[in-house]
Amino acid sequence: MKILVSTDTSCLVNNESLKKYDIKVFPLNVIIDGEEYLDGVTINQDQLKEAMRANKNIKTSTPPMGKVVEYFEDLFDEGYDQIIHFTISSKLSSMYSLFTTVSKNYFDGKIVVIDSYALSAVMLSQVLLAYEEVQKGTDVETICQMLEEKKSDNKVYFIPENLTALKNGGRISPAVAAVGNTIGLKPVLSLTDGELAKEGMTRHVKNAFVERYDEIIKNYPTDKYDYTLVHFDGKEAVLSSIENYLTSLIGDGKLVKGIVPINVCAHCGPGTIGIVCTPKINGKSLIELL
Repeated sequence: MKILVSTDTSCLVNNESLKKYDIKVFPLNVIIDGEEYLDGVTINQDQLKEAMRANKNIKTSTPPMGKVVEYFEDLFDEGYDQIIHFTISSKLSSMYSLFTTVSKNYFDGKIVVIDSYALSAVMLSQVLLAYEEVQKGTDVETICQMLEEKKSDNKVYFIPENLTALKNGGRISPAVAAVGNTIGLKPVLSLTDGELAKEGMTRHVKNAFVERYDEIIKNYPTDKYDYTLVHFDGKEAVLSSIENYLTSLIGDGKLVKGIVPINVCAHCGPGTIGIVCTPKINGKSLIELL
């Protein structure tokens, strides 16, 4: 049986993340002043940054069902018998519901849709694990069991530069955003059980991460976990400081550095910085697989 692993652009930490693998990637969208752009096809992080800094109207939406059906029809035409497709967390997006509906109604269950309960490097590590197991000949049911066991084995922190994008996306009230922006407060967000949760507020991004390093290192030791530093137009001085501190803890050449996926950028805004801890993939580090 010829099995394909497929995903969407919410898992990418750089534009080359999956290009050396036979893994297909469905581009998600961002809508700017009513015009749709596709991640990595007709828009990149720099272009989105410019649009958001210019206060243009930014939002995301689920793709038309017809485009999803066409995407999978083209893949099956290439000779694949079954597809394992990963979506961003169902608690952040309706992608899982859409792709599950397409699988059931159009492809008689030949597509196994995985709710990653994640995004960014966490989702990417799941995709690469599934790919490795497919290459070994592991059956789909066993792969799904392995993935289910790993869904909560990660840690994600994001700190946006301000509260404007979160307000525009309806995730916080205009009143809270106005007060927070006025006094320079930034939310410390974590991804817990597939859902964004606010863990506090801070004025200093590096200090907020430093306060959590001891807990992170203790619970996610570097011999078993990878660390990824991602950002969307983060300030160079802050990024450099965080990178140097993390490197002093985990060692040289072990830190993965990358971007925040565009569909996430659209909701958190430019200036966002995140740290992601993910389990090594069959003993291999994420940095050597990218």
